[in-house]
Amino acid sequence: MNCETTGFLLEDLFFLIGLKTKTGELVLESGNNIGSIFFHDGKILQAFSPYSRAIGDLLVEGGIITETELLDTLKQQKKEGVSPIGCLFLKSGKVSFGVIEMMVHAQIRQSVKEFTTWNTLRASFVDKDIQPFDCIHLPVHEFLTGDLLQSAKTFFSPVKPVPEEQTASASTKVS
Repeated sequence: MNCETTGFLLEDLFFLIGLKTKTGELVLESGNNIGSIFFHDGKILQAFSPYSRAIGDLLVEGGIITETELLDTLKQQKKEGVSPIGCLFLKSGKVSFGVIEMMVHAQIRQSVKEFTTWNTLRASFVDKDIQPFDCIHLPVHEFLTGDLLQSAKTFFSPVKPVPEEQTASASTKVS
């Protein structure tokens, strides 16, 4: 399913993608800004806005690795091609899984926060076979407001049938 839409809030799109457990890329545009959010089975794997900080840069800024270690790992990544930089740091033992997970979550949250400030959001969802490299993800419900969740709960709640005696008494009052 490839679709393009305007007029939806980002949380509406998250709700639908999560509900349908979609896998693919949500491309967001507003003016000259463009960003992407990658989903697998309705869960957010990655998000990139024009102002996203790369995981390697965040690790250097946090004092977890040195700039030299980052450059060496980027060279290794260029040779191997497929592995995300976080996976390479994990394999080398320089960074723990918990630190990488924390950085990826922060990157996703920051990007989503930026996307919510964009005016006239245009969105396209492209079905893609995106496979996670690891178990790091964020559920879409983290970004949904209580109002949307309550509306959805009400909408999807089974309708209780009205007892016949109430229906009969209501029809006699109308007559």
